[in-house]
Amino acid sequence: MNLKQALPIAAISALIGALAGGAYVHRRDRADIAPPQPVASAEKRAAVHADDGPPASPYPQYLSLGGAAPVSFESLRRRAQRDPAFLQDLLQRYGQETAPDARGELLALLHAVGGEDVLRYALSQAASTRAQDERVGLDLLGGYSLERAEVRDTLLAKLRAGGEPQREAELIRMLTPAAMPDEDAAPVVERLDALARDSDAEVRGEAIAQLAQWAEPAQAEEALHRALLDPAAAVRGKAIVAVSGSHARSARLKDALLVIAADPSSSAADRGAAAMALQDFRLNRAEYAIWKRAQAQADAESGEGG
Repeated sequence: MNLKQALPIAAISALIGALAGGAYVHRRDRADIAPPQPVASAEKRAAVHADDGPPASPYPQYLSLGGAAPVSFESLRRRAQRDPAFLQDLLQRYGQETAPDARGELLALLHAVGGEDVLRYALSQAASTRAQDERVGLDLLGGYSLERAEVRDTLLAKLRAGGEPQREAELIRMLTPAAMPDEDAAPVVERLDALARDSDAEVRGEAIAQLAQWAEPAQAEEALHRALLDPAAAVRGKAIVAVSGSHARSARLKDALLVIAADPSSSAADRGAAAMALQDFRLNRAEYAIWKRAQAQADAESGEGG
Protein backbone atom coordinates (compact mmCIF):
# COMPACT_ATOMS: atom_id res chain seq x y z
CA MET A 1 0.00 0.00 0.00
CA ASN A 2 1.53 3.45 -0.95
CA LEU A 3 1.28 6.76 0.90
CA LYS A 4 -1.49 8.12 -1.30
CA GLN A 5 -3.72 5.19 -0.43
CA ALA A 6 -2.92 5.28 3.30
CA LEU A 7 -3.80 8.94 3.91
CA PRO A 8 -7.50 8.76 2.86
CA ILE A 9 -7.97 5.55 4.89
CA ALA A 10 -6.45 7.16 7.99
CA ALA A 11 -8.75 10.15 7.61
CA ILE A 12 -11.84 7.96 7.29
CA SER A 13 -10.83 5.91 10.34
CA ALA A 14 -10.37 9.06 12.41
CA LEU A 15 -13.84 10.27 11.38
CA ILE A 16 -15.47 6.98 12.35
CA GLY A 17 -13.69 7.01 15.70
CA ALA A 18 -14.89 10.53 16.43
CA LEU A 19 -18.48 9.65 15.61
CA ALA A 20 -18.37 6.51 17.80
CA GLY A 21 -16.84 8.42 20.68
CA GLY A 22 -19.47 11.12 20.45
CA ALA A 23 -22.23 8.55 20.56
CA TYR A 24 -20.73 6.97 23.65
CA VAL A 25 -20.42 10.32 25.43
CA HIS A 26 -24.02 11.16 24.52
CA ARG A 27 -25.29 7.90 26.04
CA ARG A 28 -23.12 8.37 29.12
CA ASP A 29 -24.41 11.90 29.66
CA ARG A 30 -28.03 10.69 29.35
CA ALA A 31 -27.35 8.01 31.90
CA ASP A 32 -25.83 10.57 34.28
CA ILE A 33 -28.89 12.75 34.24
CA ALA A 34 -31.49 9.98 34.31
CA PRO A 35 -33.33 9.77 37.65
CA PRO A 36 -32.27 6.76 39.76
CA GLN A 37 -34.71 3.82 39.89
CA PRO A 38 -36.03 3.00 43.35
CA VAL A 39 -34.71 -0.23 44.89
CA ALA A 40 -37.51 -2.61 45.89
CA SER A 41 -37.82 -3.22 49.60
CA ALA A 42 -37.52 -6.67 51.08
CA GLU A 43 -41.28 -6.67 51.71
CA LYS A 44 -42.05 -5.83 48.08
CA ARG A 45 -39.62 -8.45 46.79
CA ALA A 46 -41.26 -11.02 49.02
CA ALA A 47 -44.70 -10.00 47.74
CA VAL A 48 -43.60 -10.41 44.13
CA HIS A 49 -42.45 -13.97 44.82
CA ALA A 50 -45.19 -14.87 47.28
CA ASP A 51 -46.96 -17.03 44.71
CA ASP A 52 -43.83 -19.00 43.90
CA GLY A 53 -44.35 -21.23 46.93
CA PRO A 54 -41.80 -23.57 48.49
CA PRO A 55 -39.42 -25.59 46.35
CA ALA A 56 -41.33 -28.17 44.39
CA SER A 57 -41.20 -31.67 45.85
CA PRO A 58 -40.97 -34.64 43.50
CA TYR A 59 -43.82 -36.17 45.49
CA PRO A 60 -47.27 -34.80 46.35
CA GLN A 61 -47.65 -32.30 49.20
CA TYR A 62 -49.50 -34.76 51.42
CA LEU A 63 -46.28 -36.78 51.56
CA SER A 64 -44.18 -33.71 52.32
CA LEU A 65 -45.69 -33.50 55.80
CA GLY A 66 -46.16 -29.75 55.52
CA GLY A 67 -42.44 -28.99 55.22
CA ALA A 68 -41.00 -26.61 52.67
CA ALA A 69 -38.14 -28.89 51.67
CA PRO A 70 -38.83 -31.70 49.21
CA VAL A 71 -39.24 -35.11 50.84
CA SER A 72 -38.35 -38.16 48.79
CA PHE A 73 -40.25 -41.43 48.81
CA GLU A 74 -37.14 -43.26 50.01
CA SER A 75 -36.57 -40.94 52.96
CA LEU A 76 -40.19 -41.40 54.03
CA ARG A 77 -39.82 -45.18 53.78
CA ARG A 78 -36.69 -45.19 55.92
CA ARG A 79 -38.25 -42.92 58.51
CA ALA A 80 -41.38 -45.10 58.74
CA GLN A 81 -39.24 -48.20 59.26
CA ARG A 82 -37.31 -46.69 62.17
CA ASP A 83 -40.01 -44.47 63.73
CA PRO A 84 -43.06 -46.46 64.98
CA ALA A 85 -45.03 -43.30 65.79
CA PHE A 86 -44.54 -41.96 62.28
CA LEU A 87 -45.59 -45.31 60.82
CA GLN A 88 -48.77 -45.34 62.88
CA ASP A 89 -49.51 -41.82 61.66
CA LEU A 90 -49.16 -42.96 58.05
CA LEU A 91 -51.46 -45.92 58.69
CA GLN A 92 -54.09 -43.68 60.24
CA ARG A 93 -53.79 -41.19 57.41
CA TYR A 94 -54.28 -43.96 54.86
CA GLY A 95 -57.41 -45.12 56.65
CA GLN A 96 -58.86 -41.60 56.61
CA GLU A 97 -57.68 -40.43 53.18
CA THR A 98 -60.36 -40.09 50.51
CA ALA A 99 -58.50 -38.60 47.52
CA PRO A 100 -57.62 -41.43 45.09
CA ASP A 101 -54.16 -40.08 44.23
CA ALA A 102 -53.27 -39.59 47.88
CA ARG A 103 -54.47 -43.10 48.74
CA GLY A 104 -52.40 -44.55 45.93
CA GLU A 105 -49.21 -42.81 47.05
CA LEU A 106 -49.73 -43.72 50.71
CA LEU A 107 -50.50 -47.34 49.85
CA ALA A 108 -47.36 -47.61 47.71
CA LEU A 109 -45.34 -46.19 50.60
CA LEU A 110 -46.84 -48.59 53.14
CA HIS A 111 -46.28 -51.55 50.83
CA ALA A 112 -42.64 -50.48 50.53
CA VAL A 113 -42.33 -50.21 54.31
CA GLY A 114 -43.88 -53.64 54.94
CA GLY A 115 -42.88 -55.36 58.16
CA GLU A 116 -44.77 -56.87 61.05
CA ASP A 117 -46.37 -53.66 62.30
CA VAL A 118 -48.06 -52.98 58.96
CA LEU A 119 -49.13 -56.63 58.69
CA ARG A 120 -50.71 -56.63 62.16
CA TYR A 121 -52.60 -53.44 61.36
CA ALA A 122 -53.73 -54.87 58.01
CA LEU A 123 -55.02 -58.08 59.60
CA SER A 124 -56.89 -56.18 62.30
CA GLN A 125 -58.56 -53.92 59.76
CA ALA A 126 -59.40 -56.80 57.42
CA ALA A 127 -61.20 -58.54 60.30
CA SER A 128 -63.45 -55.52 60.88
CA THR A 129 -67.15 -55.71 60.13
CA ARG A 130 -67.02 -52.14 58.79
CA ALA A 131 -66.65 -52.19 55.01
CA GLN A 132 -64.33 -49.17 55.03
CA ASP A 133 -61.94 -50.75 57.54
CA GLU A 134 -62.00 -54.08 55.74
CA ARG A 135 -61.13 -52.28 52.51
CA VAL A 136 -58.09 -50.70 54.18
CA GLY A 137 -56.96 -54.05 55.55
CA LEU A 138 -57.29 -55.86 52.23
CA ASP A 139 -55.44 -53.08 50.41
CA LEU A 140 -52.53 -53.41 52.82
CA LEU A 141 -52.56 -57.22 52.69
CA GLY A 142 -52.05 -56.95 48.95
CA GLY A 143 -48.43 -56.04 49.68
CA TYR A 144 -47.70 -59.42 51.31
CA SER A 145 -46.99 -62.82 49.79
CA LEU A 146 -49.38 -65.71 50.29
CA GLU A 147 -46.42 -67.57 51.76
CA ARG A 148 -47.53 -65.84 54.96
CA ALA A 149 -50.10 -68.15 56.52
CA GLU A 150 -51.93 -65.23 58.15
CA VAL A 151 -52.50 -63.57 54.77
CA ARG A 152 -53.51 -66.81 53.06
CA ASP A 153 -55.91 -67.86 55.81
CA THR A 154 -57.55 -64.44 55.94
CA LEU A 155 -58.32 -64.40 52.22
CA LEU A 156 -59.56 -68.00 52.19
CA ALA A 157 -61.82 -67.37 55.17
CA LYS A 158 -63.41 -64.44 53.40
CA LEU A 159 -63.90 -66.47 50.22
CA ARG A 160 -65.53 -69.29 52.18
CA ALA A 161 -67.87 -66.76 53.79
CA GLY A 162 -69.09 -65.68 50.35
CA GLY A 163 -70.49 -62.29 49.46
CA GLU A 164 -71.04 -60.10 46.44
CA PRO A 165 -69.61 -61.61 43.22
CA GLN A 166 -67.53 -58.51 42.50
CA ARG A 167 -65.95 -58.69 45.96
CA GLU A 168 -65.29 -62.42 45.57
CA ALA A 169 -63.65 -61.84 42.20
CA GLU A 170 -61.41 -59.21 43.77
CA LEU A 171 -60.40 -61.58 46.57
CA ILE A 172 -59.59 -64.28 44.02
CA ARG A 173 -57.32 -61.89 42.14
CA MET A 174 -55.40 -61.39 45.37
CA LEU A 175 -54.49 -65.10 45.45
CA THR A 176 -51.23 -64.50 43.61
CA PRO A 177 -49.32 -67.80 43.36
CA ALA A 178 -46.33 -68.16 45.65
CA ALA A 179 -43.83 -70.91 46.41
CA MET A 180 -45.03 -72.98 49.36
CA PRO A 181 -45.40 -76.59 50.49
CA ASP A 182 -48.17 -78.61 48.83
CA GLU A 183 -49.94 -78.93 52.17
CA ASP A 184 -50.24 -75.14 52.40
CA ALA A 185 -51.29 -74.72 48.77
CA ALA A 186 -53.96 -77.44 48.92
CA PRO A 187 -56.67 -75.29 50.61
CA VAL A 188 -56.14 -72.55 48.02
CA VAL A 189 -56.48 -75.02 45.14
CA GLU A 190 -59.55 -76.58 46.73
CA ARG A 191 -61.28 -73.22 47.12
CA LEU A 192 -60.42 -72.07 43.61
CA ASP A 193 -61.71 -75.34 42.16
CA ALA A 194 -65.03 -74.80 43.92
CA LEU A 195 -65.25 -71.17 42.78
CA ALA A 196 -64.58 -72.25 39.18
CA ARG A 197 -68.11 -73.74 39.33
CA ASP A 198 -69.70 -70.61 40.84
CA SER A 199 -72.99 -69.34 39.43
CA ASP A 200 -71.45 -65.94 38.61
CA ALA A 201 -69.45 -65.77 35.38
CA GLU A 202 -66.98 -63.19 36.69
CA VAL A 203 -66.17 -65.36 39.68
CA ARG A 204 -65.78 -68.46 37.48
CA GLY A 205 -63.47 -66.63 35.10
CA GLU A 206 -61.19 -65.25 37.82
CA ALA A 207 -61.11 -68.62 39.59
CA ILE A 208 -60.08 -70.57 36.49
CA ALA A 209 -57.35 -68.04 35.71
CA GLN A 210 -55.84 -68.50 39.18
CA LEU A 211 -56.49 -72.24 39.43
CA ALA A 212 -54.42 -72.89 36.30
CA GLN A 213 -51.44 -71.30 38.06
CA TRP A 214 -51.92 -73.00 41.44
CA ALA A 215 -52.93 -76.54 40.54
CA GLU A 216 -50.86 -79.32 39.03
CA PRO A 217 -51.53 -79.65 35.26
CA ALA A 218 -53.50 -82.89 35.65
CA GLN A 219 -55.53 -81.33 38.46
CA ALA A 220 -56.32 -78.20 36.45
CA GLU A 221 -57.19 -80.01 33.20
CA GLU A 222 -60.80 -80.87 34.07
CA ALA A 223 -61.62 -77.34 35.23
CA LEU A 224 -59.93 -75.83 32.15
CA HIS A 225 -61.90 -78.10 29.79
CA ARG A 226 -65.16 -77.20 31.53
CA ALA A 227 -64.30 -73.50 31.27
CA LEU A 228 -63.48 -73.77 27.54
CA LEU A 229 -67.06 -75.00 27.04
CA ASP A 230 -68.59 -72.41 29.38
CA PRO A 231 -71.65 -70.56 28.01
CA ALA A 232 -70.15 -67.23 29.11
CA ALA A 233 -67.73 -65.76 26.57
CA ALA A 234 -65.77 -64.04 29.34
CA VAL A 235 -65.09 -67.38 31.05
CA ARG A 236 -64.05 -69.02 27.79
CA GLY A 237 -61.65 -66.15 27.12
CA LYS A 238 -60.05 -66.55 30.55
CA ALA A 239 -59.78 -70.30 30.04
CA ILE A 240 -57.99 -69.96 26.68
CA VAL A 241 -55.36 -67.71 28.22
CA ALA A 242 -55.12 -70.01 31.26
CA VAL A 243 -54.37 -73.03 29.05
CA SER A 244 -51.52 -71.11 27.43
CA GLY A 245 -50.10 -70.19 30.83
CA SER A 246 -50.37 -73.70 32.27
CA HIS A 247 -48.75 -77.02 31.39
CA ALA A 248 -52.09 -78.79 31.15
CA ARG A 249 -52.36 -80.71 27.88
CA SER A 250 -54.93 -83.24 26.72
CA ALA A 251 -56.74 -84.30 23.57
CA ARG A 252 -59.99 -82.75 24.76
CA LEU A 253 -58.34 -79.43 25.55
CA LYS A 254 -56.89 -79.44 22.05
CA ASP A 255 -60.28 -80.29 20.49
CA ALA A 256 -62.01 -77.50 22.40
CA LEU A 257 -59.37 -74.99 21.27
CA LEU A 258 -59.70 -76.16 17.65
CA VAL A 259 -63.45 -75.62 17.78
CA ILE A 260 -63.03 -72.09 19.13
CA ALA A 261 -60.30 -71.27 16.61
CA ALA A 262 -62.44 -72.40 13.67
CA ASP A 263 -65.80 -71.01 14.89
CA PRO A 264 -66.68 -67.76 13.09
CA SER A 265 -69.14 -66.93 15.88
CA SER A 266 -66.27 -66.74 18.37
CA SER A 267 -64.74 -63.33 18.88
CA ALA A 268 -61.64 -62.44 16.89
CA ALA A 269 -59.70 -62.15 20.15
CA ASP A 270 -60.73 -65.65 21.29
CA ARG A 271 -59.98 -67.21 17.91
CA GLY A 272 -56.57 -65.58 17.87
CA ALA A 273 -55.83 -66.66 21.45
CA ALA A 274 -56.97 -70.22 20.71
CA ALA A 275 -54.71 -70.37 17.66
CA MET A 276 -51.80 -69.19 19.79
CA ALA A 277 -52.55 -71.76 22.53
CA LEU A 278 -52.64 -74.55 19.94
CA GLN A 279 -48.99 -73.92 19.12
CA ASP A 280 -48.16 -75.86 22.30
CA PHE A 281 -50.05 -78.97 21.15
CA ARG A 282 -49.04 -81.72 18.75
CA LEU A 283 -51.32 -81.51 15.69
CA ASN A 284 -52.01 -84.06 12.98
CA ARG A 285 -52.35 -82.99 9.37
CA ALA A 286 -56.08 -82.22 9.54
CA GLU A 287 -55.70 -80.33 12.83
CA TYR A 288 -52.75 -78.43 11.46
CA ALA A 289 -54.86 -77.29 8.49
CA ILE A 290 -57.52 -75.97 10.88
CA TRP A 291 -54.86 -74.20 12.92
CA LYS A 292 -53.23 -72.74 9.81
CA ARG A 293 -56.52 -71.22 8.62
CA ALA A 294 -57.27 -69.87 12.10
CA GLN A 295 -53.81 -68.36 12.38
CA ALA A 296 -54.05 -66.73 8.94
CA GLN A 297 -57.45 -65.30 9.82
CA ALA A 298 -56.16 -63.98 13.14
CA ASP A 299 -53.21 -62.33 11.38
CA ALA A 300 -55.53 -60.75 8.83
CA GLU A 301 -57.87 -59.40 11.49
CA SER A 302 -54.99 -58.00 13.50
CA GLY A 303 -53.45 -56.35 10.45
CA GLU A 304 -50.35 -58.54 10.56
CA GLY A 305 -51.20 -60.59 7.52
CA GLY A 306 -49.36 -59.97 4.26
